[in-house]
Amino acid sequence: MKSTDPVKTLKKLKTKNSTTAQEKRFSVFRLLKWTFIAAGFTFISMFILAFTDIPFYAYADLGKVESNYSESPEVIILLGGEGMPSADGLMRCYKAAEKALYYPGTEIIIALPKNELSDEPLSASELMASELILRGVEKERISLETDGANTHEQAVSVSNKIEKSKRILVVTSPEHMTRAAACFKSEGFQFVGGSPAFEHDLTPESLKEDKEYFAPSLAWRYNLWSYLQYEIRVAREYVALTYYELRGWI
Repeated sequence: MKSTDPVKTLKKLKTKNSTTAQEKRFSVFRLLKWTFIAAGFTFISMFILAFTDIPFYAYADLGKVESNYSESPEVIILLGGEGMPSADGLMRCYKAAEKALYYPGTEIIIALPKNELSDEPLSASELMASELILRGVEKERISLETDGANTHEQAVSVSNKIEKSKRILVVTSPEHMTRAAACFKSEGFQFVGGSPAFEHDLTPESLKEDKEYFAPSLAWRYNLWSYLQYEIRVAREYVALTYYELRGWI
């Protein structure tokens, strides 16, 4: 029987291990290379788009949710978003108060989960209620819904609180409006309308009119950072919409 030279065997094993390690390093470098290329292409595309009006209109389009009823809403549902104090929260409160004063017979539900870790004397939802009262909305019309950690769960909680036959008006940020309205419709609400809290005086109705009426101002047109933010918001929202669809929530 032919004996095996242990030295040669050891050399073969070392060569094999070295080749395997090199292949692994090459695979990692190749992955990193394509990752950087993809990231660079994405950034360049976003940068170029930021010099156009496409990010604004993509952002505004997410806020165009028509009411499928002609009568006045019976319930205004204010979704908390980032809570209070925040610019987004104040904009939502402003829009909700505006609608509440325009429709004096409506009930207002503030849907925002309670932060158990916060040591603030008032919760974010209570701060939003205070903001509405400060703007002239009667305290008796306001109720809080603190269950639900996301839009789907909030829609479920609200559906357990009021009749699904009621006409509701959802107030939230523009990019969130499409998903929010879809969640409430998915929970069985037949009459759903939306009032997006745009940073400027824009409404779904005005967005359908002549382009010159609602075209972004020159300050927006050349504000690269604002448009990049719109792109991030829109991209994030479409990821969320895809996730909600896959989960069967909308």
